[in-house]
Amino acid sequence: MTGRLDGKIGIVTGGSRGIGRAITEAFLAEGARVLITGTTGATVDQGLEALDCGDACRGLAIDFTVDPTGKAVIAKAVEHFGGLDILVNNAGTGSFQGAFELTAEEWDRVFMANLTAPFFLAREAARVMGEKAGGSITNMSSIAAQTGGLAGSPAYAASKAGLVGLTRSLARRFADLGVRVNAISPADIETDMTAGWPADLRQRLIDLTPLGRFGEAAEVAGAAIFLASDEASFITGQTIGINGGAHMK
Repeated sequence: MTGRLDGKIGIVTGGSRGIGRAITEAFLAEGARVLITGTTGATVDQGLEALDCGDACRGLAIDFTVDPTGKAVIAKAVEHFGGLDILVNNAGTGSFQGAFELTAEEWDRVFMANLTAPFFLAREAARVMGEKAGGSITNMSSIAAQTGGLAGSPAYAASKAGLVGLTRSLARRFADLGVRVNAISPADIETDMTAGWPADLRQRLIDLTPLGRFGEAAEVAGAAIFLASDEASFITGQTIGINGGAHMK
């Protein structure tokens, strides 16, 4: 690695597994110190054990469907590492309640994790970042924001589309603080979750992808490093699609 994030302090929500863990691993390899979150103490402990990162990372258990404010997350990073330069709003949740089965409670649960929490986390992070030279916030959206989703709940697609709009809004409002806000919109990525999808669904999605495969978590992490680095210092309000050509614009 090239040390593109040397000395930087980051938070990766949902960093205990999947794409979040891959991003955390990449950040650590580039010289950052990172706080990760998971929904339970057990998942955080498992993530920290897998990362094997010593004093370079810490963890915090928090369920954003219960507490979306994000204050405890930001406060712990500042308390332990002394500041904050990078926030990756990666934590989220899915849903498979269809349009005619979707309950108000499920809609609220999905939006709390996928849209409400990222807003409050970004706001608290910007307060801290604005006190120094600025920073970078990256929101993890989804190809479902562009396509409406081929499977799963309308709540998921709508929340991820809302996250793209939130990214643009906060990019404008935080620019004076020197805080850049961007989004990553992955398609289907090889993780422990997608590995359990039915074979016919996986093949259907691959058939819709010009590059003919699922993406790798490391490919998403590469974009996250770029957006967090000084190389992206004139990029804000943008959404990067990592989808193998499944959606082009």
